[in-house]
Amino acid sequence: MTNVLIIGQNGQVSTYLQRELIGDYKVIVADRSQLDLLKLEEIKDTLESIHPDIIINPAAYTAVDLAEKEQQQADAINHLAVNEIADYCASTQTPLIHFSTDYVFNGLAKVAYREDDQTKPTGVYGASKLAGEQAILNSSAPAVILRTSWVYSNHGKNFYKTMLALAESRSELSVVADQIGAPTSALSIARATAKLLDIFIQQKGITPEQVGIYHFSCGGETSWHEFAQAIFAKHKLTHMQVSGITTAEYPTPAQRPAYSVLDNTKLSDTFSVALPHWQAALDDCIVETLKL
Repeated sequence: MTNVLIIGQNGQVSTYLQRELIGDYKVIVADRSQLDLLKLEEIKDTLESIHPDIIINPAAYTAVDLAEKEQQQADAINHLAVNEIADYCASTQTPLIHFSTDYVFNGLAKVAYREDDQTKPTGVYGASKLAGEQAILNSSAPAVILRTSWVYSNHGKNFYKTMLALAESRSELSVVADQIGAPTSALSIARATAKLLDIFIQQKGITPEQVGIYHFSCGGETSWHEFAQAIFAKHKLTHMQVSGITTAEYPTPAQRPAYSVLDNTKLSDTFSVALPHWQAALDDCIVETLKL
């Protein structure tokens, strides 16, 4: 059975990957006690001891605002550690699936970003993730980099769970309406990743033609304001009144991209894999919520 290493145990994407893959593969989950991404000098030795057939890396420093203060830690996890992983994969020719973000773009576009559009992150988080991408591309590792956006789920801290929690004690909310993107559920990410994994295992690796960056988000686009409205409407929380505000009215330490919709055509054309429309993914998430 194929040994699949997932780096990081408790993140949103890792949690759903485990649920999706365990049973079909021999899944090894490396938590911080086994693989500490801040201990750069130990990463390659740890990977060598595990000797996986394929590596999936959803682990990241994702505290966007805190990264503005903790620049070294964000760069270490999102860039320097990724460089070590990529070097290992290059030397052993171990396939790597790595996750990145829409924050590599500045958000000034008017149409969905393609993989070859100019990157220009506006904050430390995006810059560190971009540096990680570049480290992989420069390493000659057999890797695919999957850029996703606005990740949410029933696990961990995220916008979806925050909205439901606020609805328990409030009836009015103000939510940013001038940032546009594609909410992407961790469940849809895990399901699509499982399809890619099947492809790579069947063809015994990632081919040179497949190596590179792919946009990996749900379809469609919306604002945080409209996303909140959809969450409340689909949950039939009719008491919630949501007003739209501007980014300027809700300042944060890190600047968010105003527009970060990703064009997923390359993913579909190359692998015949696509994530669902964001509303369909939200429906699936709500079904899970009700079961919980």
